[in-house]
Amino acid sequence: MIVSGKRVVTPSDEAAAQRFRYAAIPTEVAQRIRSTLRDDFRNELRVWISDAEGNPCRHCLRMTRPGDRLILFAYRPFATSGPYAETGPIFIHADACARYDGRSGFPEDFTVRALTLRAYGNTERGDISIVDAEVSQPGCASQGLTRLFAAERVQFVHARNQAWGCYDFRIDRATAINIAT
Repeated sequence: MIVSGKRVVTPSDEAAAQRFRYAAIPTEVAQRIRSTLRDDFRNELRVWISDAEGNPCRHCLRMTRPGDRLILFAYRPFATSGPYAETGPIFIHADACARYDGRSGFPEDFTVRALTLRAYGNTERGDISIVDAEVSQPGCASQGLTRLFAAERVQFVHARNQAWGCYDFRIDRATAINIAT
């Protein structure tokens, strides 16, 4: 919960931290992007200097600060192809940063943001589809995740920027996860 612009941990936040795991992009992806300056879609990339706060690094799940070196690249956060396997722009720090520990609870820098939470599951045909979604107001993502994961057919959830739709990170049930995805 957010009170006067500061995050306050509530019992529901602590319970959610035990039920869910939060997955940043894999370190191998971040290292490859940094070393080759090419993404999986053959885009030539460049390092640029942030002139503002708030560009989220999808590897450490921290917001950048003015002066941070960044790389913007196209990313598809799905292991399979299909109509819902979207590709979109994301940022990472150009310099090495530690991957977010998905067992640490909801990424703190994202608690002050409204997020779109998209729940995915398999269709009868076996492909991935969006099965539910909701907009989570700042400080309320834990409640949204609890509602979305109450449906058995939900396999995972993506947190996305509410306005731009950009992928932020993946959320899995703590009991059935592969934190590297």
